Formats: sequence, structure tokens, C-alpha cells
Amino acid sequence: MGNRIRTAVIGEGPLTIVDYGSSQGRNSMVPMRAAIKELRLRSGTSVPIEVVHTDLPSNDFSALFAALASDTGSYMSEASDVFPSAIGRSYFKPLLPPQRVNLGWSTWALQWMSASTIEAPDHILAGMSTEPTVVSAVAQQQARDWKHFLTLRSREMRPGAKFVAGFTARTANVTGWEWLLGGLWSAVCDMRTDGWLSEEEQNHLTIPIGLRTLEQIQEPFAQTETFSDLVLEYFDLMQLADPFWEQFERSGDVLAFAKNHADMTQAWCVPMIASLIERSREPTAFVTELFTRFERRLCVSPRPHEPYMAAVMLSKRP
Repeated sequence: MGNRIRTAVIGEGPLTIVDYGSSQGRNSMVPMRAAIKELRLRSGTSVPIEVVHTDLPSNDFSALFAALASDTGSYMSEASDVFPSAIGRSYFKPLLPPQRVNLGWSTWALQWMSASTIEAPDHILAGMSTEPTVVSAVAQQQARDWKHFLTLRSREMRPGAKFVAGFTARTANVTGWEWLLGGLWSAVCDMRTDGWLSEEEQNHLTIPIGLRTLEQIQEPFAQTETFSDLVLEYFDLMQLADPFWEQFERSGDVLAFAKNHADMTQAWCVPMIASLIERSREPTAFVTELFTRFERRLCVSPRPHEPYMAAVMLSKRP
């Protein structure tokens, strides 16, 4: 995909790179550094480059800017005429003036839905429910969200600009999350059995994430090959390796393996889980209990966690 990025029309500076759904920036440093390097090769060293990180207002932007300032892998190290900034707003809303963006980037973000109104009685993740009404509601919400997101990004992109994204996806039959999030859902069910949750609370504890297939990603472009002046240049589905499995096979330390996965899961879902439980409950105690049970579940039958990721590249027509 790197060769495709080199075909982006950059025009005159200053140049703008946008990181949509940045979180605390850990997944942004390497791609932002690569994008800056490519723009420098094409535009020269003197053209100013702004890097705009966007996420929800609740995001820990302090951690992001701390990493930019002191992380050894920061794209700001040894950089000149590079200007980072942040916007605390959902990417389901306008974020930048029209025709501002040269390169857009997003990783592990576009699986989140714009609303958390769907409740699944059979899973903690909305997109992993098998209830027909939930499956239909998730598909409809994701279709609306995808088209809305594409329309907003097209307005912000300059003619000839590129947008690259990698996000959680699925095949028609499997997601790759069955073992890991199945264990988390089982921990929720255990807490319901032991009186930590009512049935209503358990149903409400539904994380608003859906998992698109390649067909659903392609759908807006299926009839005319363009949507809102965007062209779907590339899309593919890849299955990722478990980052902790090789270490577990060497050591046999099932407790460390389970803890690594529990910690990684907490990093992306705890704020949402805390927001979904009843306000009368103490969120720290609830989350601690949930993930203690989750770790125990993962120890019972360890296996590789190999999720699917969609890799997508869009370009705006010149």
C-alpha cells in the first residue's frame, strides 16, 4: 500500500496529515513518521506539515502529547517544521475545513458504531450477537455509519488525497474474536449468576462495536465505483497473529498469557464498560471483578487470538 500512498496529489503546502481515532498515539508513531518522510521526499524539507490527531473528548490527550514529547519512537524526534495538534470530537462529525487533508489515517477505530442503543442478550459485543434482530440492527447502523463517515472525510480531503485505514472486520462466518470475547461474555454471565447484575443490566452491557465483511465495506461503491467523490482503491482482509502466543508456547506460563490478553482487552473496552453499568455501582470494583473472572476463564483453555483486520485505501477524485 505504500506505493499507492506515493500517488497522492499533495499540491502546495502547508500539508496536512490526520490521524482519525488516535487514542493515546501508540499506533500512530510509525505510520505518521512514514507519512512525513514520504511528503518530505516529494515536497522538500521546508514545507510545513501539520499532524492532526482526533478522538472523542474523553480521550487521554495528555498521554498523547507526553508520548510525542518524550517517547523514543515519537515522530517528533528530530523533526522540523512538523506541527502536531488534536481535536476532541467524534469522527462522525465534521472535524476540519473542506479540502484540508492530504493524507488520512486510522487504525483500530472504525469498528466503533456512532450510537450505543443496541442491546444484545447473548454477547457483550453487539457485532457478535446471533440474535436476528440484533444482527439486523447492527448491519443497518454500520451501513449508515460507514456512508456518513465517508461523506465527512471526502469533504475534508483535497482532490487527489488518500485515506488509509485498518480496522476490525470479519469473514462471513467467523470474526477471530470468538475465544477472547467469548471468555469476556462468560465472565459477565458468571457475574449475573452470582448477583452482580440484573438481567436488564446484563443486556445493557453491550459494547457498540460491529464487524464488517469486505462486502459491507465495498457496498457504497458497488454500483458506480465511487461514493461521495471517493474511490475504493484497495481493500483486503487479513488475519493477524496472536502477539503473545509464541511466548506462551516457549514458557508455558498460562497466567502470564491470560494476563497479557486481559490487559490488552482492558485498554480498549474498560471506559465503555464503565459507562454502561448502573451509576449506583462502583465502576472500579465492577471492572476489577469482571477482569479477574475473565483472566481465570482464559487460563482454562488457552488458544491463539487471531482477529481479522480490514485494510482499506480510499482516494478522492482529482
